Amino acid sequence: MAKNKQSRKRPQPKHKKNKKSQHDKRRRLQRPNPERKKTSNAKVPLTGAMLTAVSVLQAVMDRRIAFRLSIIVAGMFLADDRRTASAWFATAGVQDDWDRFYDCLASVGRTSEKMAMAVLGLVVQKFAPGLKRILLAMDDSPTSRYGKHVEGAGVHHNPTPGPADGEWLYGHNWVTLAWLANHPLWGVIALPLRSMLYVRKVDIPKLTEKYDWEFRTKHELGVALLDWFMRSIRTLGIKAKVWLVADGAYGVRPFLIPVLGMGIVVVSRLRKDACLHDVPLHGSHGNRIYGKNKISLAKRAGHAKGWSTITYTCRGARVTRQYKTFLATSRLISSKIRVVILRFEDGGWAPYFCTDTEAEVRDILEAVGARWAIEEHFHDAKEVWGAGQQQVRNLWSNIGCWHLNQWLYTLVELCCWDMEKSQLTDRSDHPWDNEDRRPSHADRRRSISREMLGKKFLVALPDGPDHPKLWTLFQDLLALAA
Repeated sequence: MAKNKQSRKRPQPKHKKNKKSQHDKRRRLQRPNPERKKTSNAKVPLTGAMLTAVSVLQAVMDRRIAFRLSIIVAGMFLADDRRTASAWFATAGVQDDWDRFYDCLASVGRTSEKMAMAVLGLVVQKFAPGLKRILLAMDDSPTSRYGKHVEGAGVHHNPTPGPADGEWLYGHNWVTLAWLANHPLWGVIALPLRSMLYVRKVDIPKLTEKYDWEFRTKHELGVALLDWFMRSIRTLGIKAKVWLVADGAYGVRPFLIPVLGMGIVVVSRLRKDACLHDVPLHGSHGNRIYGKNKISLAKRAGHAKGWSTITYTCRGARVTRQYKTFLATSRLISSKIRVVILRFEDGGWAPYFCTDTEAEVRDILEAVGARWAIEEHFHDAKEVWGAGQQQVRNLWSNIGCWHLNQWLYTLVELCCWDMEKSQLTDRSDHPWDNEDRRPSHADRRRSISREMLGKKFLVALPDGPDHPKLWTLFQDLLALAA
């Protein structure tokens, strides 16, 4: 019996015919409940630096709804298992006014640009003084969310399919811009600033009537994010040079030309069969852009001579590799680029380029290595914070939930930036673990959760002869809870 061959074409969503929802918000609002309990504080409120940081975000929201943001964030820190929006609310102690908290999520989505500006202000305040060069990373990542009434969702390519996963998934796709900060001990850490939702053209008609949504490619969304960033940092008075590192999907002309017009230096990967020419000889026709001779990357990488050796930092480790570098002209930007061919230990090679022809090879290779931090962020945002699990349908609510997960990643890293390793993690009770391993993002998140729980409950312990014993027992309980 012949096996069915799977098609390489993008599949179409097949939704079941669902009945109308029995939960009608309008009908509920027409029956006001005089005994409705309102939530004014979280069960376990935020404390310390995290409370201060969240208050900065609340300042740009509507005052009538802003107080709910700190309650939601408190629930996000303590929620466990599947982190749906309802799990956030239940953990935070939300009462009968739960629907207003869903409205708050939608409000976060609508004001995400203003709130992202507030997050950027916190990052600039921490890192910008004395900084000569800002390194950014851009990439896109999908989140799975199936349902006929989930707005903005569609069929997208699955970049990390597991053994039982398919090539495609149904959900949302987010184009993200992140600030890459170099920690003196833990290496490069990505601090996400803002994202934009990519909706496929075939799915736009569903949103046009309700939201007047327009189709934009991922490259157009990336350009819009960078335009927002450049306007924002100039408003904040930052004059540092800006570099952007992105994977090869963004190393295309429709993306590069507008970005170069903003004065941004781009580092990305080249195709191995890229069309390159040599640099025109001095004294050639004034309008000549490309040289007469084509350059073959495969031939240059295969030639045994001309390799140089360099030692640089890649993903937190010092590595020594061989490279070749030269100037070339490319139709990607209709000008000269700096090309670097890097040879790996197994004999493989990869070509990269930089739009700044005067850039040092070390700076280019370290920027390429630093790009991996945004992939680590996507992993942690989904695994640690549960991004994509919130089970909301509204378009703005989905945008708000994704941004909250990303911003909390940034705020946790900022709040724990100057903390000692002993304050973040204690692996003495994990003899199988490596004690020298750097604290993970989950460790940093748990340290803030323990601080919240400790300030809520430890102060309530009575003074007495058994006080130290009770304190130790309660510390053990907090370690299990957080």
